[in-house]
Formats: sequence, C-alpha cells, structure tokens
Amino acid sequence: MCPESNVSLNNPGKREFRIGLQKGVGLPAAIFVITLLSAIAGGISLLVSQNAETFEEEVMLTRAFYAAESGAGLALGVLFPTGSFPEYQARDACSTQPWQYEFSVDGLAQCKAEVSCALDATVDESDYFTLTSVGRCDNISRTVQVRTAYREP
Repeated sequence: MCPESNVSLNNPGKREFRIGLQKGVGLPAAIFVITLLSAIAGGISLLVSQNAETFEEEVMLTRAFYAAESGAGLALGVLFPTGSFPEYQARDACSTQPWQYEFSVDGLAQCKAEVSCALDATVDESDYFTLTSVGRCDNISRTVQVRTAYREP
C-alpha cells in the first residue's frame, strides 16, 4: 500500500514507530507549559509570603496603637483620679512624669507604653494639658496624643 504508512502489513493491528519519521511539537510544548506553571507557582508563593508579612506587621501596628491608647487612658486616670473629684491636683500629677506601663493582658502582652505630660497653657483659670503616649510592641511603635483641660473650681 503506502510506503510511508506506519501500519505493519504483516500484522495489521500493530503499529511500527520509526524514529526518523516522528515530527511534532509535543516535547517543546510540554517544556513550555511546565516552565509557565513553575513561574506562576513561584509568583503565587511570593505573593502569599508578602501577604503574611504584611498581615503580621498590621497586627503589630494595631497592638502598638492600643498600647499607646491604653497608656494615655491610664495617664488620664492619674491626672484626674475619680476619688478626687472635683479637687484635682493635675498640675502636680503632670510634673511627676513620664509614666511607664507594661501590659500583660491578652492582646497587649509584651507591649509597653510611655506617657509624658505637658502643661500647654492656662487660659481663664483653665489648665490645658497634652499627654503624649508612645506604645511599643517588639520593634514597632505608635504615638497617641490627648489634649485635655481642667478648670479649677
């Protein structure tokens, strides 16, 4: 029949393979697909690792912010203690700073806050204070400022 046929005349169900006649793009296409999939997998791996690092940094920034906010709240309690109302000694309390707090509660464990106080001005018998609280968790810090006023009775 055809001399280029790869079907054996002696055994019609059996195919003969001749190396010289094999042509195609199967092997280069397979190598290209494998290379492309490897590049995609590497890119996805890089994105996932960067996302994990970003998430961890955001958690630490949030913890540091709440440490600073908690420090400012505790310092307000020192300036204006509830048992002293309405006779606060805020000027005296402000001069005994900086205050340092270490937290051990869940979420703020191993975080610290350092709060400083400044008497900004006295206007019409009202004292204006600025509390600056720096919260630190590991190597990350956040700063919160609170301004408050007190008028002597």
